[in-house]
Amino acid sequence: MNNLYEYIDPIALPYEAFCFDSDRYEVPIPAHWHYYVEILYIQEGRVRFSMDDKVRICETGSVVLFPPKCVHAIDVFDKSERVRYYVVKFDPSCLSGGKADGMDLRSSLYGIHTTVYPCCFGPERIEAMGLLPLFEEIVNEYERKAYAYSVILTADICKIVGKLVRCWQEDGYLLPVPGIHPSYELSFDFITEYIDSHYFEELTAEKLASMCNMSHSTFSMNFYRRYGKTCREYITATRINVAENMLLFSNYDVAFIASQVGYSDCSYFIRCYKKLKGMTPKQARKAARL
Repeated sequence: MNNLYEYIDPIALPYEAFCFDSDRYEVPIPAHWHYYVEILYIQEGRVRFSMDDKVRICETGSVVLFPPKCVHAIDVFDKSERVRYYVVKFDPSCLSGGKADGMDLRSSLYGIHTTVYPCCFGPERIEAMGLLPLFEEIVNEYERKAYAYSVILTADICKIVGKLVRCWQEDGYLLPVPGIHPSYELSFDFITEYIDSHYFEELTAEKLASMCNMSHSTFSMNFYRRYGKTCREYITATRINVAENMLLFSNYDVAFIASQVGYSDCSYFIRCYKKLKGMTPKQARKAARL
């Protein structure tokens, strides 16, 4: 079974920070999601990444923010280029609330939809904010783990997120208030993990709503508020992202992959794939192996 969900233990590992180097690690990195926020600082080269089914390219000096539960995959733009970038992952509950100015980063980050908020920040803006030393210190502190390193990590991460949030505010993007009642959050966490491990089965909003003890209308309305897409669109996106991983990391033919992700009609699968990814499965496989 191919799952997108990446489990990280928030108690044992509330932070993770390292430097990725394409000379040392394999690319592409398959599509996946987690409850953590993940931030990349591109040190060298160009990076192609998908974020909730939209493909973007970032150059040296850019920063990319992947919100919690955002499905994302990462690849180099040109295989002849060396790519290096800092990776910082953290549990949003580690952040301070920002009560003095009425800002609750922890809650608001869960409401970020990548289709609305620009989560890629260009090099000129990042240089003006002076973020590189913060990323360097975070990676260094995480590697050394000297006394009180977690305090320094928290402070630096808050600075980075705070400055990125300020960019949104300057551009007219206000931080979202939590879109659903907190009592629904655990239900939707369970449902998204369930979809991730049962995508090959017949799934309907009605079935998933009953698992949450919600009416179909309440479930559908809150699901859309939480994820910015309908439940059916979310299920389709999960199947197509799993299919993309199988296309890139196996030699299975398209018909077999379609059947494994829940499509009995291969032609319909190809149409769904092209609609979401902008190319057919065969074109995607060919492009990845150039």
